[in-house]
Amino acid sequence: MIFSTSVTKSLANATFVYIPIVIPFKFQDQLLNKLVCIQNEECGPCLSAASHCRWCADPYYSPTAPRCNDDASLVATGCGQGMIQRPYKPVWVVAENHSLQDMLLDSHEAVVQIQPQKIKFSLKPRETRKIKFSYRPAKNYPLDLYYLMDLTWSMKDDKETLVSLRDDLPALLKNLTDNFRIGFGAFAEKPVMPFISVDPRRRANPCTMEEEACEATYSYKHHLTLTNQVNEFIEKVNRSSVTANLDNAEAQLDALVQAITCDKEIGWSPHSRKIIILLSDGLFHTAGDGRLGGASLKSDEQCHLDKNGYYSEAAVYDYPSIAQVYRLLDKYKVNVIFAVTENVKDHYDSLHKLLNDFTYVAKLESDSSNILKLVKMGYEDIVSVVNFEDDSSSGPIKVKYFTDCGVKGGSLIEAKRCTGVGYGMTLNYEAHVSLESCPEYKMSYETIKISESQLGQDSLTLDIEIQCGCLCESDNQKDMILTCPRNSHLVCGVCQCNKGWSGPQCDCSIEDENKSAELQAQCREPNVTRALACSGAGDCMCGKCECDRGYNGRYCQCKACQISRENGVECGGVERGVCVCGECACAAGWSGAACDCTASTAACVAPASRDVCSGHGECVCGQCQCSAANEDGLVYSGLFCETCATCENPLCANAEPCVLCHLNSSCTDLCAIGNVNYTVSERLNEETSNGDDTSCILRREEEGLECEYRYTYKAAIKSTIAMEIIIRGKDCSQPTSAKIMTTSLIIMACVVAAGIIFIFFIKCAQVVSDRRAYAKFLQEAQESRKNMQELNPLYKSPISEFKLPESYPRDQNDF
Repeated sequence: MIFSTSVTKSLANATFVYIPIVIPFKFQDQLLNKLVCIQNEECGPCLSAASHCRWCADPYYSPTAPRCNDDASLVATGCGQGMIQRPYKPVWVVAENHSLQDMLLDSHEAVVQIQPQKIKFSLKPRETRKIKFSYRPAKNYPLDLYYLMDLTWSMKDDKETLVSLRDDLPALLKNLTDNFRIGFGAFAEKPVMPFISVDPRRRANPCTMEEEACEATYSYKHHLTLTNQVNEFIEKVNRSSVTANLDNAEAQLDALVQAITCDKEIGWSPHSRKIIILLSDGLFHTAGDGRLGGASLKSDEQCHLDKNGYYSEAAVYDYPSIAQVYRLLDKYKVNVIFAVTENVKDHYDSLHKLLNDFTYVAKLESDSSNILKLVKMGYEDIVSVVNFEDDSSSGPIKVKYFTDCGVKGGSLIEAKRCTGVGYGMTLNYEAHVSLESCPEYKMSYETIKISESQLGQDSLTLDIEIQCGCLCESDNQKDMILTCPRNSHLVCGVCQCNKGWSGPQCDCSIEDENKSAELQAQCREPNVTRALACSGAGDCMCGKCECDRGYNGRYCQCKACQISRENGVECGGVERGVCVCGECACAAGWSGAACDCTASTAACVAPASRDVCSGHGECVCGQCQCSAANEDGLVYSGLFCETCATCENPLCANAEPCVLCHLNSSCTDLCAIGNVNYTVSERLNEETSNGDDTSCILRREEEGLECEYRYTYKAAIKSTIAMEIIIRGKDCSQPTSAKIMTTSLIIMACVVAAGIIFIFFIKCAQVVSDRRAYAKFLQEAQESRKNMQELNPLYKSPISEFKLPESYPRDQNDF
């Protein structure tokens, strides 16, 4: 085949000879791999281009031969072995690796929730390192719980309710953790107009209208430093006094900022889970509202408590913004439970959406009678979420997270956040740390800290050596006879312009806007008709092209290469291939436009088998493509083309012993049969996540019932001789013999019932018939009596009847 024009021109420009050549297809990758080296003119870009590229630092090396080439070519063109610069050796050191440890009663320092704790390694451009670590929430982790209460007049009964919980509060906290401390603070409103009355009598006693005495209005007051003495907490709450303000919005955010930032006054422990429970029945003021009362300065996010525990600068600084509160919650790792009444809950739900990572909203009864329940629910909701974060956002290194969220045998999915986490669960994570390109071509170091977002005390520190430079850059070469032009210096055997200068003789200032025709010509690709400067995809600066994003090459004539869909790196990363003027030159064993197609067939061989795709298909890019039909007309399917409609699936038969072992709880989650490791887990009623997963059915008797288990399998990512089995469904019914007996009894019962119903209907028909015949008889008898003589209206009876009057005297012997 004829090699592409752009590649041929690049090769010609790099070697200063333009020769049209015809190259067989099998040599194309070899040429691309060579071209990716020779087009570089400096040591740093050379060694970063590909793993096989080397740089000749000999200042007397032939100027007609490329300095960036492979080892054999440099030696062949006269570069001594001692002057050849090679890439740095990779670094990988696990510096700290303490085992996971729960909380000890006598030491807060011994707790370990993340393992390992520190790793030192190196990164090259387009290289990805996979960092495996585990996280397990520690039992009895210390809890610092700070009650921040609205003590305006409407919350008076709520304070009394809290005092009445003297006996129940310690028991609740003991159920949450053995290591707890509790503190107390209160808030009301900024003591400035228009939020309070400025009348002297009302200012001294804001509760005058209620004909009771109360404390002067304050923004925030710290009452009790964190302590494990619950009685002291109840006493402080009991002795606290309510106050009042004019509107239905209070200084909640003012109080939050002070409670978070005044860590010494509050007593926050560096090794604890910090929770503020904020109780209120009012709305909250936010940034801008304070200017109405003259508090015009932006909140400085600092602690301002006087010796009496009051927020002393409430009249000076405005209310904080929600963004400021979020930053402080993240910085100090504090969670907030908003326990608010129903009439303002919607308002706090909106706030929760903005502070979702650190807040929880619960409905508070009007008298706070359910406060303990809310504390328990909020605490459990907070501790059941694990979310990892890092500080790499501003640097050249990117981090992706994959986790199983504590599901034994579960696959790793891309996620930072896991919910439903309980004590004793171990979450396995895998961080993919990538360097897309060199920020500058010199050796540098960067430290990334990976930590759990809600705690932050335990973390994984990554000390990364960014290998983008050359050793020769720091060599002292002043004694070399070779002299460099003005405004340049010798670096790795070649003269490089000083910063701010460019051009063949380093005599063109980058700040100079005068672009001569000669310099413009150096930015045009030779042997191209009507060539634009920098191919129209960049700017010509002193005879050198500065390419737009997505273009590269000496004349910006090359586009970027394809990104691998698998890992999101150009040409699949440094292990798979390199980008040469818009085309990927793949390493051995890889192919495809983005070098994302592996030539290995290991992933196409089923566990406990030696045949590629079970002999019923072809392995393409590491995946089986099953044949349409064999000579018998059978169509095979499955991950390894191992099953068909009428044949027994061998992988199901191989997996059954491990599934039975798991169901009988007689083996661990990892079951080995022969040289295959099976991992069995249960996800009942979960839909199959991958359409390529093949289903199997296992039937067995359990407690007199016949149960049918439906499970799927797939080859595990970590090994080609491991298989992950997921039980997704269970359906139990009576066994066949019992079914037959039950069916027989049902049929007999139905026959008897049908006979009884039949007899019943016959009897009913007889009764109805008899009643009809009797009614007919009565009717006929009545008709016959009408024809009798005694019923004749002209007939007179011969019998006469006489009665004596009642007043007539009778002898008692008369009858």
